[in-house]
Amino acid sequence: MLDLQALVAASREAAMAGGEAGTKQLQLADVAGHAQHLLAAIEQRRRELRSGGAAASPAGHEPEDDPQLAAQQGELLLCFCIFRNTAAAGPGAAGALLSAGLLELAGSALDLLASAVIPLNWQLPAALAQALANLCTASGPAAAATWAALFPLRLSMLAHINAGPTQAATCLALLACCRAVENAAAALAGRQGSQLMTALLCNHQRMLQQGEHNDTLGLLAAHLCFERDLLPRLWASLGASLDDGAATAGKLQPTMAQAALLGLLCDEAQDTPQAQGRAQQGSSGRQGASTAFLVELAQSLAAASKATELSPGQQQVLQEALHLMRDICARDDSGRGLAGAGGSNGSIAEAPSPGADLVAELQAAGAVPALLAMLKALEPIQNPQQQQRAATTDSMAACGSSSGASGAMQLAELAPQLAAEAARFPSTPPYPGFRSDLLAALANAAHGRREVQAEVGRMGGVELVLAQCQLDRQSPLAREWALWAVRNLCEGNPEAQEAIRQLQLCTTVESEEMKRLGVKLELDEQTGKLRVTKRDPPGADSAAGAPAAGPSG
Repeated sequence: MLDLQALVAASREAAMAGGEAGTKQLQLADVAGHAQHLLAAIEQRRRELRSGGAAASPAGHEPEDDPQLAAQQGELLLCFCIFRNTAAAGPGAAGALLSAGLLELAGSALDLLASAVIPLNWQLPAALAQALANLCTASGPAAAATWAALFPLRLSMLAHINAGPTQAATCLALLACCRAVENAAAALAGRQGSQLMTALLCNHQRMLQQGEHNDTLGLLAAHLCFERDLLPRLWASLGASLDDGAATAGKLQPTMAQAALLGLLCDEAQDTPQAQGRAQQGSSGRQGASTAFLVELAQSLAAASKATELSPGQQQVLQEALHLMRDICARDDSGRGLAGAGGSNGSIAEAPSPGADLVAELQAAGAVPALLAMLKALEPIQNPQQQQRAATTDSMAACGSSSGASGAMQLAELAPQLAAEAARFPSTPPYPGFRSDLLAALANAAHGRREVQAEVGRMGGVELVLAQCQLDRQSPLAREWALWAVRNLCEGNPEAQEAIRQLQLCTTVESEEMKRLGVKLELDEQTGKLRVTKRDPPGADSAAGAPAAGPSG
């Protein structure tokens, strides 16, 4: 008779000690045989309870309340706890578990879960998923065997169980398989893995609403999208694709899983540790498909908003795409940590990778001109006083007043090189904060990166960014991001500093505060400097020009 409680304790000690010696006393073959017997007994007992046979529990009792069934399920849980602990002992223990038939047991248990023979309580699926995660992490051959036996349908069953421990362990098992098994990442990001990844992402979104966070899913998403460069493939498998006919004319409606993916990648870009060392010079051999897709996605949705208002889902995806570019560019390692620089996963890891420079890939994909063009397309920022003055000018012009034309302020065109590209994009923000998000991505991209500084300068972007340094009621943080962008563009960049130095003052702007103080600004056309002068009292001009009154009588 097996003492399962004692074996659970012994397996825990073996896992902590490491090595293979401690696993020999765990009677893995006997435990596996007992687990197989329990699975058959549980299925038989459920059948009896459903048919109302002689061995059924008293009337009015649910199957889950049956003492015999509860005892069997409790023993099965202990068996998988033994497997879970044993798999953590290393490659030798993983091999012993494979020989004992763990994968066959896992497949049978998952089939019973899928058919509701075993209830979807959190304990058994979590122990099963943790056993698989430890098994896949222990060795490459174990990961390959798990992938061949359980992907996609049986692993998808685990992904649909909305419980934190099960979700985290399932993601860890998948991540280990993607790192160890050839073409596993491509399969998971493709149509075969679409149901599995959709379930994980949607369950993660629900977990966030409950205050939980699946950190392992973030690692898996970053591995697929940045280390393996599979974001376009994964995006297409999760729902509508940019290549679909429905994606044209702004009809692309993102799914919940797609929006959750971008939000998760933003979190990962902020939380992933920085890669050490310098970026590798020269080409890494990558196509930069994920970063190019990110730029294309932002451009497509922004352009679509010119013709029709975006849906809330489209607005969220556009915002998340810009936030992801912002967060990648904010990293001191230029995203190399996200792309797997120096990553390790125990014995199944490949040689440490230098990681791809994601900021350089964004720049190569045209992120800088795209961001500048979207910024140029927006109407110039106007504070409430300027808007009131413009409305007054328009009203005077409509009434045929000759002074209306002279009161209008003529603005020089900024970044004319971008005029053709900017024509694609809307003049009004697709969502509140759009201007801030554009400036944030540009500001972070320019920080310490001479290539980005030079590209912005060639396109006339320095003056364009400088023009954003004022309060925008629709994007309250735009001014702060614009100031940060100007600082980053000018740091160590004499060309940008000279471009700003050469700017000339064209005119002055009245303000209510200056009127109350009785002063005004005047521009000295010879020196180009401003001087403060007293304002004439109201009616002074008309009083000075009125004819003097003659003597009466």
